[in-house]
Amino acid sequence: MGLMKNINQIFKNNKHLMDEPEVVELVEYTKELEEKVLERKIDDTYDKEEIYLQILRDIYESCEKTLDDHVLSERFKEIEPIDFKQSVVNLKKYIDVVSTLYGIRL
Repeated sequence: MGLMKNINQIFKNNKHLMDEPEVVELVEYTKELEEKVLERKIDDTYDKEEIYLQILRDIYESCEKTLDDHVLSERFKEIEPIDFKQSVVNLKKYIDVVSTLYGIRL
């Protein structure tokens, strides 16, 4: 979408048309649409922010759990040691799936 012109720019050479009832109605309708577009952009921003926050929380919790499991495996030798390479592979798979699901381009 290119740069949007405001109403005064559009009618700068024909200001007398601004008093026509149809033009007044069109201007009011245009303002309503602009407000709806702005509200939608704000909603989209907050939706994406929530998605990003949830992804970050998931990754953080996963890292915490993996590190806790590592401590336990070192303390109690009968617990299988953590395969950090596999943990990273799993993390990458998670990010790939979430990126595809939410249309996030990385």
